[in-house]
Amino acid sequence: MFRYKNSIIIFVLLLTGCTHVPRDGEFSDVEQLVGKRIPQKVHWYQGSSEDAEVDKAIYDLIAEPLTAAGAVQIALLNNRRLQAEYEVLGIAQADLVQAGLLSNPVLFASIRFPHGGGRTNTEFALAKDFLDLLLRPARRRLAEGEFERAKLQVANAVLDLAASVTTVFYRVQGTAQLTRMLGVVNDSAQASYELAQRFDAAGNLSERALAQERNAAAETYVELARVRAEAQSARDELNRLLGLTGSARDWTLAEQLLELPQIDPDADAAEALAVGQRLDLAEARKEIAQLADALEITRSYRFIGGATVGVSSERDTDGTHVTGPNFSIELPVFDQRQAEIARLESLHKQSQARAAALESEIRAEVRAAFNRVSAARTLVEQYQKEVIPANEQVVKFTQQEQNYMLVDVFELLFARRQARSAYRGYIEAVRDYWIARAELTRAAGGSLPEITPPVLPGSPPAETEPMRDMPEMQPMEHEQPNMSHDM
Repeated sequence: MFRYKNSIIIFVLLLTGCTHVPRDGEFSDVEQLVGKRIPQKVHWYQGSSEDAEVDKAIYDLIAEPLTAAGAVQIALLNNRRLQAEYEVLGIAQADLVQAGLLSNPVLFASIRFPHGGGRTNTEFALAKDFLDLLLRPARRRLAEGEFERAKLQVANAVLDLAASVTTVFYRVQGTAQLTRMLGVVNDSAQASYELAQRFDAAGNLSERALAQERNAAAETYVELARVRAEAQSARDELNRLLGLTGSARDWTLAEQLLELPQIDPDADAAEALAVGQRLDLAEARKEIAQLADALEITRSYRFIGGATVGVSSERDTDGTHVTGPNFSIELPVFDQRQAEIARLESLHKQSQARAAALESEIRAEVRAAFNRVSAARTLVEQYQKEVIPANEQVVKFTQQEQNYMLVDVFELLFARRQARSAYRGYIEAVRDYWIARAELTRAAGGSLPEITPPVLPGSPPAETEPMRDMPEMQPMEHEQPNMSHDM
């Protein structure tokens, strides 16, 4: 009989010991959550054959001129902090497996030696926590909910990284274009100052005018140095997000900033979309459901304390054997889970308030981002329709007057600097628009409503194209007057 019981115990131990903990963390669910919101792919490095293919894909992306979409894809495949975030899935899955396991039975043994000789008294008992068996389905249900929350948390981290990369990319692209433009302005300012020095040496320029040209050249040089530093800082930040080191950081940028699309998403549609697809809000709602479930379980089992059942066998000193069941139960006299229930009630109400606050904040975030997009668009359109054309007209008319020697060359150079300054404002406005658009996309939860702009009969469909570069302004040679004539 004793051997038979031992065989059963060993069999149970072997059976439960064979429980397998998967390593995939149901990553495919995260892929689906992300795929519904952004077009890029994600990958979890786990020593599979796909790892080498992903590494090659990253290399191929770096070899091409970098776009915003390409930068996001590199980050989602190569960012090591994101890889660490994926391990949250492994932890939650291990907790789920643990929740489904029964606690180990307790084996008790006692040997007592009689005084004055005789047989020893031996006792053996095997006991199992009955409440653990009773609560196993509920415990597993709570763990499954926590696992689903972990998936939402990880997918939301992916979207956060994608939004950060997009924002920084537009900073990089904008400052790179500003650097090119200010390089032209700086060359022009330095040439203008050199020309002013020649006029001054010939006695044809006042000291005040020379000082003004010197100041303009110095300020332009300083501004160029500042923008170059900003460009390098933005590039370093992007490399950090992409997880690139060494020679991989020497990527080239794709074409310059894109022109604005013809139409922006509707604010109401973006707000409704955000409430429906924001993963942090879905996670908050999942927490409410989990706490409600935990509260219901605690209330249902509040009067059932610790309980164990088992079997014991004892041999007395006279050689008789007794075998039978045993059990113990906790009497809920003093502790009826009042404090735990009150705690869960407060946590449940707190989670409800947090979810309501988060939803309100999301709506406000979408509206604020939409307002920034609208303001940036207004600014860009004003530059396109008024500021840049007006400055180009000033340059054109000043050029004509200088050709007839009605104004000196320095007025023409000043007009050209003003035109380039206006174009700098235009570049910054376009950059700010795309950054605001990226923020609106993230506020909406990963993707914006698809809106097809109306097309007039006979008109080709509108496309978003690269922003036109700065109008070509030739260097100084043809602008320099005949020195001998002016002298």
